[in-house]
Amino acid sequence: MKYIIRRFFSAIFTLWIALTVNFLLPRCMGGNPADYLASQTAMGSLEYAELIKEQFGLDKSIFEQYFLYIKELLQGNLGISYTNFPIPVKDIILEAMPWTLLIVITSILISFAIAWFLGTLSAVKKGTFFDNAVVGTSFYIQSIPYFWVGMLIVMAFGYYLEWFPMGHAQEAGATYGFWGQVADIAYHAFLPILSMVIVSLAGRMIMMRSNILQVFSEDYITLAQAKGLRKRKVLTKYALRNALLPSFTGLMLSLGQAVGGAIATELIFSYPGIGLTIMNAILSHDYPLIQGCFAIIAISVVSLNFIADLIYPLIDPRVSLS
Repeated sequence: MKYIIRRFFSAIFTLWIALTVNFLLPRCMGGNPADYLASQTAMGSLEYAELIKEQFGLDKSIFEQYFLYIKELLQGNLGISYTNFPIPVKDIILEAMPWTLLIVITSILISFAIAWFLGTLSAVKKGTFFDNAVVGTSFYIQSIPYFWVGMLIVMAFGYYLEWFPMGHAQEAGATYGFWGQVADIAYHAFLPILSMVIVSLAGRMIMMRSNILQVFSEDYITLAQAKGLRKRKVLTKYALRNALLPSFTGLMLSLGQAVGGAIATELIFSYPGIGLTIMNAILSHDYPLIQGCFAIIAISVVSLNFIADLIYPLIDPRVSLS
């Protein structure tokens, strides 16, 4: 119970820091929403800008805005979007969230599964041509900027080969049955998922390979081999389970960060998820929408990290509850 309480208050403190930074960062960007909205709708009228400041509470001091922000968050209110007035921020997020979760969580699970398989196989075959090829390819992929990988995939499979659409989440105006709509969504999501799997696979594979090699150097593995146990049994019963443990926290954190989407992916593929929403909100100085999106991300990451802290001692008895 002491362990749980200590972890809980640590999570709450971390979340408070994240939400405070979330409040301050948009206000450090330069410019303000009132001037932006006035330039878009009233030809930059100063009188109109002042009215907007008063309407949205931007004329209050930074401390008053902060306490109002925290108060509304505690009540579950994310505010009203400035540029989509009077639509609540939560409605915008709920509309974008399913698209983000679809591509990001799918890519994370596929990436971890492939990385665990290739990392294990590479560690078992250490020093062979296969191991050298996998490790060399991984380092090469890691050195390529993500946006470049996404653009190459769009050009190759979308523009030149025309096998897949180059953007959007589904065909506009198309009328399908349920399974037709599912197939259309999967068809549009294929390239974003592929790009994210390729980019994230290398680092996770290298980590899994290193974990396996480290476990194989432990004394209990040497003892198991000395007893004459088959290599496959040593790998599956002793080495693999312990090598997977360090990846568990990484998986939980990745699932938490999935809520934030992949801004580069959604920009390249014009995918209507949280990442694209955040980018548009930043460009339009939409403070409530920026704060709402990052608040959801912060809560998701901290919550899943807290859950990982609670689960980890259960799957690894060596971890002390202290």
